[in-house]
Amino acid sequence: MKAKAYQIDALKPQIQGRFKGALIFGPDFGVVQETAAKIAGLIVSDMQDSFAVCRVMPAQLRETPSLLLDEGNSVMLMGGRRLIWLRDADNHAEEAVTSFVEHVQTDSFLLITADNLTKSSALRVFCETCPDILTVACYADEAKDVAVFIRETLSSAGFSVDPKAMPMLVERLNENRLATRRELEKLMVYLGDQKTVTAADVAAVVTDTANTSADIFCCAVAEGNQKTADHAAALLLSNGENPVGLVRILTNHFNNLLIAADIMAQGGTLDTAVKKILKPAQFRLEETMRRQVMMWKKEYIFKVLELLLGTERQTKSTGLPPELILARTVTQITARAARLRR
Repeated sequence: MKAKAYQIDALKPQIQGRFKGALIFGPDFGVVQETAAKIAGLIVSDMQDSFAVCRVMPAQLRETPSLLLDEGNSVMLMGGRRLIWLRDADNHAEEAVTSFVEHVQTDSFLLITADNLTKSSALRVFCETCPDILTVACYADEAKDVAVFIRETLSSAGFSVDPKAMPMLVERLNENRLATRRELEKLMVYLGDQKTVTAADVAAVVTDTANTSADIFCCAVAEGNQKTADHAAALLLSNGENPVGLVRILTNHFNNLLIAADIMAQGGTLDTAVKKILKPAQFRLEETMRRQVMMWKKEYIFKVLELLLGTERQTKSTGLPPELILARTVTQITARAARLRR
């Protein structure tokens, strides 16, 4: 059964009743995590209870293909329902998930979270056509969705938004649900007993999460500034971004540098190339991007893009912490950038 993230509360009886599991997937890591946590809370009361909750990574499943089935058939000694949470799932998990649905004899619940899965993905196809599995696709919010989320979050806490403040909030906040929620919580603490959000409040408190941190991160990596890159990455991760998301942000940045390099190779000017790859809101980055376009030649950009592709694969195919894999890649790229800058 397919559903939207906002329908989870209404589906509570079915999640606690007939469903054997749920697949939560999509490029919006914040919404995936938020939705998965909400479903997990409907199954078990204490997520720190190691007897009630079993967390499984793809690498473990490849080593022991029957792991989901074995854990699903384990009986809780003190009663209650068991949660098996398969994180960062990919198509290799389809057979194990099928076996779980068909052969688990207990009321264990299988929660599956994944990045964006294509329509032809074996795992996605199985879950979407299985009546015992709930599937929720989590895609990036558009501006109107961000506005609705902002209004609902503030309204539920007793706050209203001045009409002049809403456009500022939407501009500064982005599609990352976790980062947006944290900024709104910070804003509400700042307001205290004042129940109307004004433009001045937004300007004083709300960080521009839509662009600032990601731009700082990418520019620091591409210019070889290790300390700034590490700090920006830590900030993005704390705001709800995931390591794979940061790899894709970097990939997009270097793809833009490649576009600029192609423009100049075809006789275009540096200004034309830079304006082509920057959004209007990124006008402050023009000088920085001029330096990077001149510094990064196509042969080195290709090597970085190849490294980033391999990094994303490693985060899904090894048992190493994704944060560690990301940090290693960032160090490699910044070291290369530092050499090019000399």
